[in-house]
Amino acid sequence: MMSLMNHNDFRKGGMVSVWIDDFGSDVELDDYMNLSRIFEQDFGFELNERDTPETVVKDAPLTIAQLVNGFSWSDSYAASVVEFAEKQGIAKATTMVVFLNFVYEPERATPKEGAPLRFLGAMRFS
Repeated sequence: MMSLMNHNDFRKGGMVSVWIDDFGSDVELDDYMNLSRIFEQDFGFELNERDTPETVVKDAPLTIAQLVNGFSWSDSYAASVVEFAEKQGIAKATTMVVFLNFVYEPERATPKEGAPLRFLGAMRFS
């Protein structure tokens, strides 16, 4: 089993890291993130239970702009999320996971291919 990086290794004020994809329910996402901890293995870092990400799972796919709406301070980074998604060819999704004050660096954590969440990118927020 590979050793996981610490959540704090990626902490950075004023930045937000966003994951996106299509989970069927909050229960499914919760199982992936928290119960099975597979997210940690897929993305190479430990989650901090005192500093959890904000998440949303919708019943049907929404545009990225609709999906990001409602997260804390999303007004300041929604346009960046939409832009990052467009660059990756993602127009709609049901699920978004947002880590505030966090810069995920895939090159340091070696994420697994084919994970059920896709890392969209890290961007500034205010």
